[in-house]
Amino acid sequence: MLDFVLNFLFPPSCIICGKYDIHYICKKCEKRFEKYRKYNEIDNFELFKNKIRTPKFCENSQIKYRQYYIIDNQKIYWDKLLYVFEYKGIVRKNILQYKFGSKPYISNFFGYEFLKSKKVYEILKFCDIIIPVPLDKNKLSQRGYNQSELIAKILSEKSKINYEKILLKVRNTKTQSLLQNIDRKKNVENAFCIKNPELVKDKKVIIFDDIYTTGATANEISRILKEAGAESVFILVIAKD
Repeated sequence: MLDFVLNFLFPPSCIICGKYDIHYICKKCEKRFEKYRKYNEIDNFELFKNKIRTPKFCENSQIKYRQYYIIDNQKIYWDKLLYVFEYKGIVRKNILQYKFGSKPYISNFFGYEFLKSKKVYEILKFCDIIIPVPLDKNKLSQRGYNQSELIAKILSEKSKINYEKILLKVRNTKTQSLLQNIDRKKNVENAFCIKNPELVKDKKVIIFDDIYTTGATANEISRILKEAGAESVFILVIAKD
């Protein structure tokens, strides 16, 4: 009876277009997202190989002698990456609205996109902890919410994976999207710390973020997690640019 009354007073609607629909997204909007949906998983070695242009490259020797692969002049500390969408079109538009347009409710749609994938569920079951990328105090104050935190909580609640808010951003940084690729690594160097490092020791950790572009933020956080004793680090993002 309560559900009937609530649905009458506040009819369920599509999060994207606002039209009446009993689901988070209507069929029309679902179709618009379809061509950008990938659920693509990449490991750091695959990314490393794709950067190599010489036929003399020996896969076995690289596995044997490299603890971390060097891509674009930086060591890669994360182990695997999974993204749901390409960062284009309607996906890009709605991520920007979610981050900067005071629309925290879009987290329900993106959370839904993760949870309907068997591949994502396998990752969540395999790992021990999910940790959102934190915002600095200025950005959190401006937005009123952390977009990565909202979705990480949804994934934690639905999959029962431990949610830990143990990453802190200890200094303000410039917005990464406004910087050239070469400056992004410097922008996030030593910008984060772990509040309770004992919670990640010997654990399989998921870092949740919204977008993966150059990977500077994800890699810097992965570095401090590995130095704190994390067994492996998996990057989970909405979209890859």
